[in-house]
Amino acid sequence: MKLKDWLNVNREVFAQRDLNFLMSVLMDRKSAGFTDDCMLDDSDMDYLLSVKNLYSEGYPIAYILRQEQFFGLDFFVEPGVLIPRPETEIITEEALDIVNKNSINFVLDLCCGISCIAIVIAKHANKSLNIFASDISRQALMVSRKNIDSYNVPVRLIRSDLFSGFRKESFDLIVANPPYVETDYIKGSLSFEPRIALDGRSNGFYFIEKILRNAHKYLKSKGYLIVEIGYNHRGLLNRFIENTGIYDIVKWIKDYSSYTRGVILRLK
Repeated sequence: MKLKDWLNVNREVFAQRDLNFLMSVLMDRKSAGFTDDCMLDDSDMDYLLSVKNLYSEGYPIAYILRQEQFFGLDFFVEPGVLIPRPETEIITEEALDIVNKNSINFVLDLCCGISCIAIVIAKHANKSLNIFASDISRQALMVSRKNIDSYNVPVRLIRSDLFSGFRKESFDLIVANPPYVETDYIKGSLSFEPRIALDGRSNGFYFIEKILRNAHKYLKSKGYLIVEIGYNHRGLLNRFIENTGIYDIVKWIKDYSSYTRGVILRLK
């Protein structure tokens, strides 16, 4: 069977993005010059059947392929770590913009997962930085180490329950992607991912609020805090800012569907 014939037969099984990603990974496995008009050998057919079966059971394509693309880079992932999302690319782009336009030296990727934010900043910043990435999950940090070594970037890993592993007034910029999914919404494909990386308790705001209440202690004067949030958290966050007076809101970050998915704050 030719690859293009396999695609036609299985096109309705996969989401288009996932199918494109699968084809990209398959092409990388083959020799140069392999196209969709080439014949699939027995090994290819066995591989594609295995992928199809797992995908049909609901497994995320990133776990099946042990790979996810983020900010134009390929990252190793495995079951037990959070799969990077397109929304986080937008957060990362805003963080990189702040790094490149301000006097930023010390950066923390908090709740780092596979450290995609830290790695992208390290690769694309227009200056040398001291970058730290932290997570409470040992598995996330082991996967982070693989990705950091793969790209040979100077990112230091720290196992920490939020800020417990750090000294106060340490960072010019903290970027956080905490668990923020409401407990009752962790179902379907999300149920395959680690609950510790997703579960933000009843309203999804538990860890966001913990970060907001403590980040100012670990920021240097006029430091920046960027937090990824759920689409329904803007009101809660706005009230927190108004009631505490700790931060100024620099910018609300919107996703590709124009939902608010993050915020840039600056220490007063």
